[in-house]
Amino acid sequence: MRAPFLICLAGLLFLTGCANYRLGTGAQLSFRTIHIAPVVNESNIPQAVAIVSTQLRETFLRDPRVILVNTPEEADVTLSVHLVNYGRVMQTRLTTDTGLARKFDVSLDAEATLRDNRDNKLVFENRKVSATRQIFTDGRQQLQAEYQNVPLLAESLAKNVLGATLDVW
Repeated sequence: MRAPFLICLAGLLFLTGCANYRLGTGAQLSFRTIHIAPVVNESNIPQAVAIVSTQLRETFLRDPRVILVNTPEEADVTLSVHLVNYGRVMQTRLTTDTGLARKFDVSLDAEATLRDNRDNKLVFENRKVSATRQIFTDGRQQLQAEYQNVPLLAESLAKNVLGATLDVW
């Protein structure tokens, strides 16, 4: 008689302990609206500005914590992103020819700056953000594989910029 009562009591205490749990940090942002300035490309990846800009905007549009606006005058803060480096590192070589690569890690590095438009102060400046993806090639199609990887790399970078901007601890 006593054991079932203790089991029920333990279960009830467990369930009430989880009743007020919320996923996430619970911290509030100091801003509600954000403007994303045009991306500046200082890296060696041509024509990345349009792809990265689109991915940044789409990523911020999907997040309910902020409202994306079109001009800095409408926004509480302005986010600026500078692409600073694009690189590849060979990970695997072909077994028949050690001079030909089979797999690369391709990375895109950026610096993000967030400026509060209300008092013209920096929230953060030149915060390092990067994204890395892998590409596979048969040795002849490396350029095509890299070209197809750019939107995926831009999507990963945009998610990392979102986290660096909105995740408050």
